[in-house]
Amino acid sequence: MRQLPDEVRDLALLELQNLVHGSDDCLPLTGRLTGFHKVYVDPAVSYRMVIQFRPAPPTSTHKREIYLVAAGAREDYAVYRTAQLRTNRTDFNRPADTDAAGEARVQAARSRSPHAIDPTASLQANAPAAASPAAPAASRKASIR
Repeated sequence: MRQLPDEVRDLALLELQNLVHGSDDCLPLTGRLTGFHKVYVDPAVSYRMVIQFRPAPPTSTHKREIYLVAAGAREDYAVYRTAQLRTNRTDFNRPADTDAAGEARVQAARSRSPHAIDPTASLQANAPAAASPAAPAASRKASIR
């Protein structure tokens, strides 16, 4: 938030305050940032915040907490890239809650053992042998004698 221009930072703080007090002036994000919401900060919608709603502690006077993940320019999706990096949601094919070691085990389980029998090899073994390779071998034996 400190990197935002002063007037945009003030607007962002007001938006956060409104959200804490129950405003639902945000839109859900999809894809890599499913579970998070975007908030338009300025009237020109050039700046955004990426937030996550969390349950408030029992002692709080509010129903929910607003967790600010990223705030910044929308240009070139900068704020969304920052949010993805901060939440470790940068890989399309891997869910965010999957650790790298677990993913490696899954890949190993799905991979084929190098010791497994190739089913296409048994098909080739059962195919009739071509007559041409046997004929030259017989003719060579005959010529050696």
